[in-house]
Amino acid sequence: MRRVVVVMAVLLGVLGGTVVASSAARTTAYADWGPLTGSSNDFATTMQLPAVGFPLAAVTTDSRADVDLPGGASNFFGPNTPPGLAYGSSSGHPYLNLRPRADNASSPSTTTYTFDGPTPQGWTFVLGDIDSDQVQVSATRADGTAATTAELGFRSTFNLCDTTPRPSGVCASNGRPKDVPTWNPATATLRGNDAALDSDGATGWFEPTTSLRTLTFTFTRRAGFPIFQTWFAVSRRDVTGVVAVTPSPGIPLTCDVEGATISLVDAAGAAVAARTLAADGAYSFDGVAASDGYSVALSGLPADCVATSPSTVPIDLRPADATVPFAVRQVVPVAISGRVLSDRGGAPVPGAVITIDDGTTTRTATTGLDGSYLFDTNVAGTYTLSVAPPDGFSTGTGPGPVTVLPTTTDPFVGQNFVLKELPTVSGTVSGPDGPVGGVTVELSDGGQTYRAVTEPDGTYTLPHVPAGTYLLRVPTPPAGYEVPAALPVTVGAADVPNQDVALTRAPAAGSVAGTVTIDGAPLPGAAVTVRPAGGTAAPVTSDAEGTFGVGGLVAGTYEIAVDRPAGTTGTATRTAVITAAGENLTGQDFAFTTAPTTPAPTTPAPTPPAPTPPVPDDNDGDGTDPDEGSGVAPDGDGVLPDSGGPSRSLPLLGLALLVGGAVTVVGSRTHRRDRSHTPPTL
Repeated sequence: MRRVVVVMAVLLGVLGGTVVASSAARTTAYADWGPLTGSSNDFATTMQLPAVGFPLAAVTTDSRADVDLPGGASNFFGPNTPPGLAYGSSSGHPYLNLRPRADNASSPSTTTYTFDGPTPQGWTFVLGDIDSDQVQVSATRADGTAATTAELGFRSTFNLCDTTPRPSGVCASNGRPKDVPTWNPATATLRGNDAALDSDGATGWFEPTTSLRTLTFTFTRRAGFPIFQTWFAVSRRDVTGVVAVTPSPGIPLTCDVEGATISLVDAAGAAVAARTLAADGAYSFDGVAASDGYSVALSGLPADCVATSPSTVPIDLRPADATVPFAVRQVVPVAISGRVLSDRGGAPVPGAVITIDDGTTTRTATTGLDGSYLFDTNVAGTYTLSVAPPDGFSTGTGPGPVTVLPTTTDPFVGQNFVLKELPTVSGTVSGPDGPVGGVTVELSDGGQTYRAVTEPDGTYTLPHVPAGTYLLRVPTPPAGYEVPAALPVTVGAADVPNQDVALTRAPAAGSVAGTVTIDGAPLPGAAVTVRPAGGTAAPVTSDAEGTFGVGGLVAGTYEIAVDRPAGTTGTATRTAVITAAGENLTGQDFAFTTAPTTPAPTTPAPTPPAPTPPVPDDNDGDGTDPDEGSGVAPDGDGVLPDSGGPSRSLPLLGLALLVGGAVTVVGSRTHRRDRSHTPPTL
């Protein structure tokens, strides 16, 4: 005997499809990561947020080496930080460490998360250790268009060392600053401190406000050897309910909901989870991402049951858990029912509106997930059925008029419509190394544009495309690829498969980087030029640590030159060669040494000439010796005039002065002695 759930009439108001908030507590969870594969500048992994309906993300990055997935034991944000208050502490949960593509300011790394399907909301990503670097954030929506900066959902910046508990591996007393980064909404960039100093704990967090298909981080070094962390977490809710059967007056109760289906449907209309009802009609979905955009749908009711509440109910799980009841009743004869199907293999067409007309009144019903519809309580008369095709379909075949006689008791079943589904354009986007996921593909006729994002295997599907002539483009290829030429596509009545796009690699770009020092210390502000052979120089300036870098360099030979500071020695030019592989050439260093200073030679001041003494032999009073000044050399063995040393009269003068001084002293002493003794009186 089949079990039946009967609900009293006083509950009918509750069972009218109303969503009831539940008081159950919200739960949170951090991301699960797949194995890290690859090598420098070509790493890959996966990221899964453990919530019902949350799609898996394929992760690719061209970060340089030292990419890893630490366990979160010594580096985490605590429960009292802004994201910790919403999602709990990240302690003990893995996160992804990333670096730039090369250690210079011109070689950022690009890390892209490509989700298997559109994301719900109710999740966060947190970017840590943003100090001597910066991260630009970008994303595409579910339809492949670019998300706005506001939709990225920036919440705030904070320092994970400002609250307790503090991570021991980051917040040690090492003297480094504990600052916060700055968010620039104009460029969607999270930037570290202005001085580009190595600091601890600088973090920002985000909660996307729209459904995303890709998420990209462009990480740029500003100084030093930076690294940044990425955490992901999700907030989860529970959805519960009961499908209850109410009796119809005067009708034997035979409706049994056992075997019917309750589905959790995402914002794109896809069922992400389903439950088969037992006889009691109860169902639950536990751990659903705390998002709006979901709906709960009832389908697969037996032929003698009809829903009296809406068969699809939207829910918003952001504020609380949800309870969604459904009400069904016994079918009242005579019923007319059927399904709306696609001409592509008979797939159900949900959302089609069916109209029944008896010539006096009209009624409508909307097909459920299984494409079914039902009209009961049909009295005697002739009824016509028509369908309004949903988007992507055109009118096909349908049933004829249905005549209900006064004696009719059996239901009219199988009154089906088959709609023509518009063609699908599909293909694969690939590069020289294989399929490329996360790429937006556009099909446009100049008016209407259809978009899709490639799956991790590079495939894309553009369904329900009207007949016409289009151009297929990849408007924004991923980093390292060139924009391919547009591909003409003609759509008729049939599908158009194999519209493949082959991406070509952009010329490999390399970089050069180094440090400028003077006497072993960093030299900031040094003017550096990187000049290709026969080309134009790229000028840069060394930063506070004396480092410089230039990226985007195609294959060739480059001269690197530094304006050598005045008064220093050292090589000021060097040559670097970049091949077609696009190497990142580090270690292009310049070391200058201050040249030793040599004292300037000094000239002693001239000695003034001694005064000319009187000439003893000057008989005529003209100051000259009779033997001097004549300009005539003496005859025979006469002596030449002395033109250098002292005059020969000086010794005689000195002797005379010495004798005179002695006589004066003797006289003075005799005089003093005579004055000290009074002569006797006679």
